[in-house]
Amino acid sequence: MNDNTISLGINTKSLIPYNVLIIDDSRMDQLLLRQFLQSEMFHISHMAETGKEALDYLNLNASRIDVVCVDYDMPGINGVETIRQIKHFYPHMLIVMITAHPNKEVVSELHKMSVNAMIVKPINKTQVTEKFAMVLGRKDVLSKSVVAYKKNTGIDLNDLKIPPQPSVLIKVLQFDTSTSGGSTELEKIIAPDKAISLDILRISNSAFYGRAGTITSLKDAITLLGVKTIKNLVILQSKKHFSSSLVGQMFKTHINDLPILTSLVSFDLLNPLGQMKLQNDIFTFALFRKIGSTVLAMNFPKRYQEVLKLCEIGTKSQIAIEKEEFNLSSIDVGLKVFRIWNMPKPFHDHIKNINFNAQMISEVDDKDRLTRLAENLSKKMMKIQISREEEDIMNVIFDYYKASDEIRNAFSEEYMENMKDHPYFL
Repeated sequence: MNDNTISLGINTKSLIPYNVLIIDDSRMDQLLLRQFLQSEMFHISHMAETGKEALDYLNLNASRIDVVCVDYDMPGINGVETIRQIKHFYPHMLIVMITAHPNKEVVSELHKMSVNAMIVKPINKTQVTEKFAMVLGRKDVLSKSVVAYKKNTGIDLNDLKIPPQPSVLIKVLQFDTSTSGGSTELEKIIAPDKAISLDILRISNSAFYGRAGTITSLKDAITLLGVKTIKNLVILQSKKHFSSSLVGQMFKTHINDLPILTSLVSFDLLNPLGQMKLQNDIFTFALFRKIGSTVLAMNFPKRYQEVLKLCEIGTKSQIAIEKEEFNLSSIDVGLKVFRIWNMPKPFHDHIKNINFNAQMISEVDDKDRLTRLAENLSKKMMKIQISREEEDIMNVIFDYYKASDEIRNAFSEEYMENMKDHPYFL
């Protein structure tokens, strides 16, 4: 019998219905969830109104239960504590959390407890079907384009408005920091762009460098910060300027702050992982890693905000959500941007490899591995949820470089605290 002919609620190997325990103090939500699950042939073994009632039931019937659905907000023993006890006594039990509050703190807490999926209230059949299909590994059901939100019209790459590459950015990317007279040449390149020149002076006079009010010229700024740092600043400020239309905390977090932190972390990974050969280029590759996301957001700000909200829930990758929303991904857009900007081939290759899997770890190059690792470390420090797949990728990359425990734990809350006042975030 083909899996496509078997209801979601039926085990495809034994052909026996899965047994589900529902824990929710809302009778209406209990009945609604039961209705949706029974329509897919699941067997509802019991419906409990409290965590205590559910734990007492499991004490006698755990071997008969396949999946437990737990409401986050319940009187007495709340959902989190109920899950904690279930995981303690029955570590392999499949858990689906139901919540009306899918904020980052809740998602992070559930992720730490290895909850298998989360359903966001108000409950609907599409969402229930998708989450249970994920938990049970029914790819045949997921492949029918069942998504947790309304699917929108796809877009054509040729219809995207792509900002021109700033002339100062072109020249700075081509600038060789090792040439003699480099600071003078760099000053000549930057000076015509008054906005970026002012940005550099403002950053040079920030408290971070301890020279407040004393830097009055580009020449002074280059002398203070060095040619490489100034080059990075021009690249950074150019990106900020052409994406300045994106306002709001969601865009600030994902489009502005995350790429900056990723760039800084990428650079700080070089020495401990023995990759100082990349010190001249890694910042730029990391900063432009998600240029496709920026351009998609600029073209469709409202729709892309919804993509980012779903990313923060942590049930799907950003690439997967983009494809469902737009019928293409930020990788496709990034490649088009770099073609129009006539960027060097290594940038195109880097974009192509953004979403590499663990089996490709030795096929991609060091900048691909390091920026992927840095992005995930940055997300964790910024309290942005990452999937189990990304956690696994992080460990695979650390293992590839034989990283010590000290390095694995270096990018912590303390690191983030030290970085939050970095002038690159100004």
